[in-house]
Amino acid sequence: MFKRLFTINPPAMRHRGAAILAGALGGLFSTWFKFGWDVFWPPRTAGRIPEPEVLVSMFTHHPTSLNTSHLISFAFCIVFGMAYGILVEYLPIVSLGTGLAFGFAIWAGAHEVIMPWLGLTPPTWDLPANEQFAEMFGHAFWGLIIGVFYENFRRRWARPIMAASDSSAKPLPSAAENWATPLTATPESVRS
Repeated sequence: MFKRLFTINPPAMRHRGAAILAGALGGLFSTWFKFGWDVFWPPRTAGRIPEPEVLVSMFTHHPTSLNTSHLISFAFCIVFGMAYGILVEYLPIVSLGTGLAFGFAIWAGAHEVIMPWLGLTPPTWDLPANEQFAEMFGHAFWGLIIGVFYENFRRRWARPIMAASDSSAKPLPSAAENWATPLTATPESVRS
């Protein structure tokens, strides 16, 4: 099983258009989840400016509105959702944990390395543990939302359409199933 985890999907299993669309829609829906998560468990102490606002003010040299911050968050989530979709089409290991590992990796790379390096946040060791855990778990579940949406889209829409276009083709397994149990469902049973 682990040997297949580190393989590259063959071209017949890839559907880049479906991956981009599923990832973009997953990114869109996961943004709403992340906004709700941030209300439930705030990722920064009161009085600290959100990172997207700091980023924009670095280039414009004046404060931005909350709407600009939200637009940047939506854009980042959609772009990273599309990146998830494309990566999973090629490398099944990216779908480990149905997106949890991807969300965790994005948190580690962005919030622990890139943002402090750019000066968007204080150094990692200066941040309270509550903020660290809020961002870590928020991003992990953000990745899970993208992964679940991606897998659902690929199962319900992309695979039956692909199988229907070629009557001799067998149903394609999802990217995660490439290294897990083989799919035994037919396109008709997937639609129901």
